[in-house]
Amino acid sequence: MFLSSLYRHLVSWFGCSVALWLLMALPLQAQQSGGSLAYWEKALPRQTDSLRKAEVLLFISKGYETTDPTHAIAYAQHSLDIGQANNAPRTIGLASLQLARIHTLLGNKRKARQARRLAEANLKDVDLMADLDRLETQKIAAEESAEAQQQAVVVSQQQVSALSSETRLKTRELTLRTKQLTQQSQLLGSKDALISQRDSVLTKRDSVLTSRELELRFQADQIKLLEQQRALQAAEAVYERTVRNALLAGGSLLLVLAGLLWRLIANKQRANRALARKNHELDISRRRSDELLLNILPAELVEELKISGITQTRHHDEVTIMFTDFKDFTRISELLTPTELVREIDYCFRQFDKIISKYPSIEKIKTIGDSYLCAGGLPDPHADHATEVVAAALEIRDFIANLCEERTREGKLAFQVRIGVHTGPVVAGVVGATKFAYDIWGDTVNTASRLESACEIGRVNISDATYQRISSQFSCAYRGQIAAKNKAEMSMYFVDLLPEAVSVL
Repeated sequence: MFLSSLYRHLVSWFGCSVALWLLMALPLQAQQSGGSLAYWEKALPRQTDSLRKAEVLLFISKGYETTDPTHAIAYAQHSLDIGQANNAPRTIGLASLQLARIHTLLGNKRKARQARRLAEANLKDVDLMADLDRLETQKIAAEESAEAQQQAVVVSQQQVSALSSETRLKTRELTLRTKQLTQQSQLLGSKDALISQRDSVLTKRDSVLTSRELELRFQADQIKLLEQQRALQAAEAVYERTVRNALLAGGSLLLVLAGLLWRLIANKQRANRALARKNHELDISRRRSDELLLNILPAELVEELKISGITQTRHHDEVTIMFTDFKDFTRISELLTPTELVREIDYCFRQFDKIISKYPSIEKIKTIGDSYLCAGGLPDPHADHATEVVAAALEIRDFIANLCEERTREGKLAFQVRIGVHTGPVVAGVVGATKFAYDIWGDTVNTASRLESACEIGRVNISDATYQRISSQFSCAYRGQIAAKNKAEMSMYFVDLLPEAVSVL
């Protein structure tokens, strides 16, 4: 919440700084273009372009800024009217800054703030968060890629099934061929048996034949057997070649299918890893978004906003408000460089955040320029909200006092703080549809601001309502009935810690 708020103020400050530089350069431009205030007053009637006329009016306003502020305001207001009529943000912003400068010189702080806000609204444009849509688009693309890969796997599985069917068909053919060869072997065996029977019959029938004739016949039979064996061996060789070729073809086919399947699986795994990576990035972005919301809003309002898209404002019967403000901030900011000023404000507000984070009842609301606003007892009620807010205020007072001494020893400019504390009812919640910000409203907030304005440097000024709740734990000095701006006289007290420190619950 702090970083987001600081970022908005930095952008706002930078835009206003550039515009202030332009305004400061107006007198120099006037001198370089032809000299004096009289030159621009004579040049004014000759202007035909309305925006150029608005710039000449600003030159004249700068000329009257110190000698005749009333005329300076009139010329700057005329320039602002021209800018608004022409819907020219730059002219509106420059004219508003000139009005803010003159009202500041005259001590009209309220009108100066109004003019400065109008300038900020026209001189800067800040927009947050754009990555979730991109990451969501990448996730959808990854899912579509994964679906395409899945379809490719299905097609490959169908091809594998078809090839498996072909392999089974080849196997059946081999089996049939094996059966045929087996039948041939059986026929050969039957033939051998018949030959043996015939030989036996011939032996019995031709017992009268000579041994030579028997030998010749036996040799002839042996030749026939050898021929049959050769035929059988040739058939077996053909069978073996057929089996070997079939196995080689089947193995090659299986290797090709395995390679294709492995590639498809690898592609699917890569797609799944890419999808997982995109989902992880999306989860990280969502967590960052949630952390950003938790920095801006209380946790219960974040959940309500995520569920319903809107939040309900809540009335709190008793809350303690603390306002802080730096004395002579405008004067010091003119003496410091922009970088030094932002660094010093950032350092102080970071320390304020650390201090209030030690107290469970206190919720930081916002920073407004050099002002710091926080409240105790919301969004959830807390019995010790007044005690904890006053204790935090005293810690902030002591921190600024020590920092002032340190900066003085270093020969540097230092801030001095005023702190106002008041207890009463408020309304709290989030308004608007974009750039959510948790805020509080009510007379209690205004009263705390008046107490800060009526405070002395380096002191903590509290109201009677707060005093009634913390008087037994702190040493307080009654200041009497003091008039506050737009308020009736009210009782005020300066507060200090007792010798024993207030324990943080």
